[in-house]
Amino acid sequence: MNNQATASHKLPFALLSMETLSLKPNLWTRTSITDPTWKDVSTWQGGSMDTPTTTELKSNKDNLKTPYISDSTNLILKGTNTNITLDINKHDNKVTYTSSNPEILVEENWGWDIMAYVSLSVAGQKDRNKPTKSEGEHGIIYLTGAGEACKSASALGTASFEMPDNRYFTFTTNTNMYFSIEGNPTAAIYMMQNDNLVKVENRILTGFASHGGRYAFTDNQNDLYPSGITTLIINDGFSESTAKIQFNHNTENKTVKISITAHTAEVCELRESEIAFAL
Repeated sequence: MNNQATASHKLPFALLSMETLSLKPNLWTRTSITDPTWKDVSTWQGGSMDTPTTTELKSNKDNLKTPYISDSTNLILKGTNTNITLDINKHDNKVTYTSSNPEILVEENWGWDIMAYVSLSVAGQKDRNKPTKSEGEHGIIYLTGAGEACKSASALGTASFEMPDNRYFTFTTNTNMYFSIEGNPTAAIYMMQNDNLVKVENRILTGFASHGGRYAFTDNQNDLYPSGITTLIINDGFSESTAKIQFNHNTENKTVKISITAHTAEVCELRESEIAFAL
């Protein structure tokens, strides 16, 4: 029976093995969320932590190297007791990982009701815990460790949500996000950092997925949104997954209505004031 999982071609995978393995082709991997440098490796150290890993990197519009599998390939994993070939089949904007070898378990892994990565578990790495979540800066939580395959769909997602105008909004995502504003020259996107609202232009992913943070459209904690309509534009860095999200601030009744007006992402929905934007 085949082990198989399908994900976006821009999502990383996790490789788990207690045995040291030689790799063909080489892989790119990160060592931790505090060291975002991608390292080119030809050997996978046995017992190493599961970290974001990919066969290819590509520079986005900001010249940031990020996972981007552009073509099909075969990943060969060899060790003293292991000889596995994994088929990585690229089709459109998806990649399917397939193996007929029972010594490897291929699974989708989900967190916060979005797909986070595919795990490739070699030779008995099946006694696994829930995904590890690590605190990042400024209230952002990163999914950093492999866990159970836990595919689920949000039961809370909507296309619009109305809230009091003293409430921040937040994000859940599995990709880098670049921000711009349309239709309101007085607005910009600000993030709460060390008790101050600081202007930001992006949110760069360092784990498999991330959740949290507090955002507004002014730097005034007593007046988070300018009056009228502000449209937030999100871009994944390649203009392949985008979204337009409208914030309509009614100053008379002190409410903000958030509405998703357009998107090309796999997932783009509101979970109250949380914006889920995912590949």
